[in-house]
Amino acid sequence: MSIDKRPDGKYRARIREYPGGPERSKQFARKLDAERWVAEMRVAIARGSYLTADEMKITFGQYAQTYLSRQIWVDTTRRVACNSLQRAEDHFGPARPLSSIRRGDVQAYVVSLTSQFAPGTVRTNFQHVRTMMRAAHIDGVITVDPTMGITLPKVTSELVILSPDQTCGLLDAADPAFRAAIVLGAHVGLRAGEVQGLFVSDIDFLRRTINVRRQLDGRTSAMTLKAPKSKAGTRSVPVPSVVLDVLAAHVQQFGAGRDGVLMHTDGEYLSNNQLNYQWRRAQVGAGHVKGSLRFHWLRHAFASSLISAGVSVKAVADAMGHENPAVTLRTYASLWPGDDDRIRTALEGVWNIADLLRTKSAQTGS
Repeated sequence: MSIDKRPDGKYRARIREYPGGPERSKQFARKLDAERWVAEMRVAIARGSYLTADEMKITFGQYAQTYLSRQIWVDTTRRVACNSLQRAEDHFGPARPLSSIRRGDVQAYVVSLTSQFAPGTVRTNFQHVRTMMRAAHIDGVITVDPTMGITLPKVTSELVILSPDQTCGLLDAADPAFRAAIVLGAHVGLRAGEVQGLFVSDIDFLRRTINVRRQLDGRTSAMTLKAPKSKAGTRSVPVPSVVLDVLAAHVQQFGAGRDGVLMHTDGEYLSNNQLNYQWRRAQVGAGHVKGSLRFHWLRHAFASSLISAGVSVKAVADAMGHENPAVTLRTYASLWPGDDDRIRTALEGVWNIADLLRTKSAQTGS
């Protein structure tokens, strides 16, 4: 590190991060400023927070591409991450150096998202930006993680349970070719993708079970089959005869589609757009506002039915395909009956105080 006075009277300060490394220089009008800059650079190098000139030029988009190329993700996760990071790049600007982004910039970005999306979507977008920024910090591309201490909108997750009357109303209003999908959601607890990926061969009419083995990713025209959401998602769900009767009638009337898929449109897999279209038609036909109900709420109705019937947490978790019962409890804890009445019933069964008091009263009066 050195400071030289140039012929024009200015001072040029030069530093190297390590002996033999690339040189970085900067000119100052005053020698004092040059000395201060050199001292600051020495501290930065010692702390490991020094950025080279090339590192300071790396833009948000450039590092995002590097970050994405390192990730081992399924296609759905990669697509969501790409969309989230592209949205952030559009906000910050394509030429914005990553190292110039401050905490206030990130907070302003979150505020802009809040005006466009629901709190859960805002958190998902921010999560991908935060993970990328942490990776950049570890890589030494930025000296400070600007996503630390960001205030996010609160997510209020209200559990909506469709009543049996509402479910029946949707069934009556649905296109006959779509009714089996509603039955699979409300009475078997299948996710939308699991409904789309169910084959006729997955229905075991003899054992009265439905075997969930795959789901369909129908977000794009290139629809692909993949494993369920988690290992627990691969499951066998016991079903009543009435459900099997509905499915058998569906197969008899509409047949199986390509590869033996149950739900189809002209023999082809049922895409997300087609499923949503049929679901909205059923809503409107049943007297609901279009888009006011989610297909996933049928799954909540299924869980509610099991819990009301006294099915154990473990059994509900298995039927739902949850990774562990803790997920089931966290989602549906409010549906399980309170313990107060159970305590009263249990104690009354063990200690019948009323009979005891009546006996004592009779003995005293005699």
